[in-house]
Amino acid sequence: MKKLFIVGCPRSGTTLVQQALNRHSRIVLPPETKFFFAFLGHALSCQHRHVDFLNADLQIDMPKPAAQVRSAADARTFYEDMARRYVARVQKSDAAYFGEKSPAHTGHLPRIRQLFPNAKILVLYRDGRDVARSLTKVPWMSSDVYVNFMVWLYYQRIVRKARQRGLPNAHFVRYESLVADPEQEFGRILHFLDLPYEPAVAEGYGNREGIPAREYPWKARALEKITNQRVGSFRRELSAEQIAHLERLGGRTLTSLGYELITDGKKALSPGFVVRLAHGMARLVYRRPWHSLLNQLCGISLCCSSRSPDPECSLPTSSDVLPELIGQPAVSVLEAS
Repeated sequence: MKKLFIVGCPRSGTTLVQQALNRHSRIVLPPETKFFFAFLGHALSCQHRHVDFLNADLQIDMPKPAAQVRSAADARTFYEDMARRYVARVQKSDAAYFGEKSPAHTGHLPRIRQLFPNAKILVLYRDGRDVARSLTKVPWMSSDVYVNFMVWLYYQRIVRKARQRGLPNAHFVRYESLVADPEQEFGRILHFLDLPYEPAVAEGYGNREGIPAREYPWKARALEKITNQRVGSFRRELSAEQIAHLERLGGRTLTSLGYELITDGKKALSPGFVVRLAHGMARLVYRRPWHSLLNQLCGISLCCSSRSPDPECSLPTSSDVLPELIGQPAVSVLEAS
């Protein structure tokens, strides 16, 4: 089977696309495996624990590796075995694609390309003001809309670099266009995948395969009929002051993606706001599994902590952006002085 990876900032429509494409007769998309973020390159004890997560979420019987899975060859062998077991369970023997939807993989695009050079990659993006507000409603993120907006800025930085460098076999999908005209946008996606269009993809709904039951509270909308009701919801749910602060933090990024500003993007940020933002970012980074963050930063295998190795969302971890989010987030990430 060919490989398909769906990436993008959490709450940007990645689950919606996963569920829609799962309705295609020749595409299989399991629950998030977080293979590149929480398994590959980790200590053997971590990998054994993560196999338990995979078996529970994918409802398969994957054996635990006898030795650490670290090399490209071993990683491909493990991944292919996992794919075959899952496809056999869902009984889609004619599948052309085995897909993978893990927002945490957005920061691992080079590694994905190394292991699967011919894989197709769908990159989702959405208005950061809507994303930041939506992230406050999930249990694994901050309740601070500004902290979540900084996370969105980090993801958009990765997306921008990928686009500038000409990421091969990649298709960029704007959430607002997708929900405004699902038939046209999914038609383009399926053309990118060299697959025939099937109406159930854009017109259907339901299909819980691909979402573990514990995730229903924050992913239930992806099981409903596709609508554009959530586009621009930040206008109703955020105050004028909150919107002004967000547009000061990321006005240039928003406009570069085609999103219009409501304010002039020049809201003054007080020292107290900067301190609170830095504190909020530090708290969020602290809550992430340190072994996953440092594993990517240092490129070495680390021992497993007692915290879950299966986070819902990754945070900035590459060496060129981590200092921005831990040391001086509101200083070095701001777009203008």
